[in-house]
Amino acid sequence: MKTEKILGYEVHRKKVKNINLRIKENMEIYISAPENLHSDYIKNFLISKEKWIKNVLKKLEKIKEERKEKEYITGEIHNFLGQKYILTVKNGNFNRVALKNDKKNEIILTVYSDIFDNSEEKKKILEKWYFENAKKIFLELLKKWMKILNEDVKKFLIKPLNKKWGFCNYEKKYVALNVELIKRTPFEIEYVILHELAHLKYPNHGKGFYNYVEKYMPNYRNAEKMLNAKHHY
Repeated sequence: MKTEKILGYEVHRKKVKNINLRIKENMEIYISAPENLHSDYIKNFLISKEKWIKNVLKKLEKIKEERKEKEYITGEIHNFLGQKYILTVKNGNFNRVALKNDKKNEIILTVYSDIFDNSEEKKKILEKWYFENAKKIFLELLKKWMKILNEDVKKFLIKPLNKKWGFCNYEKKYVALNVELIKRTPFEIEYVILHELAHLKYPNHGKGFYNYVEKYMPNYRNAEKMLNAKHHY
């Protein structure tokens, strides 16, 4: 197998019929092309794909940034109700979190000096703050949608959920929401609540279920896209 550089990209000449372009999750670009194909064809192909390559790399960079372990230091970006906030960590006589909405959206995390450099302790304080907000906001929205749908739940939980935004046990009338939802927009939160409550009438994801959801939220597909189709309910 021969490799050549075209427009700064490494192109692998192989026994293939077409030009193949693949961008791996680690942002590595892999290109293979037929052994005897003229370099100009490959060059034109890469020029036509330039915008697409940049967009994919941008998305992967964003995913990488979001997956990066937080250090809970000043300047870090944290989300709350669909907005980005700059974290400011300060020394103080007590541990507390305050939200500042002005020209500079800030989450101000005040901590005792002995835990100023302890990321685990700062994480616990911020997570507790997220949970308290989720409890208040989710409950208000749940009550709103129970009234609209004329439904009731016997048990409501907020907790970390692996790869799910929420779930519903329709037999026990039990609904749980992922605490991470507090970082999403109110529109997304309301959609997940509607989605889970709809399962009380329609346990599966059949046509009847989505017709019912659409009746109350005609633009629900936008919320699904925003929440990312990878998550399952």
